[in-house]
Formats: sequence, structure tokens, C-alpha cells
Amino acid sequence: MSLEAYFQKLIEQAESSDEISNAGKDKDGFYKPTKTILLRHLNLLKDLHAKPLAKKMCQASWGYVTEHVPPEWLIAGPEEKMALRKMLE
Repeated sequence: MSLEAYFQKLIEQAESSDEISNAGKDKDGFYKPTKTILLRHLNLLKDLHAKPLAKKMCQASWGYVTEHVPPEWLIAGPEEKMALRKMLE
């Protein structure tokens, strides 16, 4: 499976998930549409993961994804792990 397929799988899980919703609030108590923001970051990762000039954007998006997605969703195969390391280094 490629990274594009890996990110697509995460997008599908996030869209169908009841665990992640738009009914959240940030640390200051303001409305925060977590699901919408997460889907934007996942789509960005899916589209830009192979672009070397977008490395900083991908690193920031991956940080948001790992913070808001359940850890069991992030399990990747050896091929994806190597590609993720390359993308994040």
C-alpha cells in the first residue's frame, strides 16, 4: 500500500467515525471543528506527501493528525513506515 492509499484509508475512517466530531472546543473554550480540520490535514498529506518542498507543511499536518486520531488507526505496514520516515525527516 502506498502513502496515498494509507492517507485515503485514514480519511475514510475519519469521515465515518463517531469518535471524532465537530462539537469540540479548544483550550480557551472557543468552538473548534476538529473533524473538518483533521480532514483538511489528511487531504493535504494525501496530496503533498511526495513533494519535497512541502515537507514543513506535511510535518505540521502529521503532528495534528497524530494528536487527534486514535493511535490504533495509525498502524502502518513496513513500506508505509519507511515512506513516513522519509517524509518527516
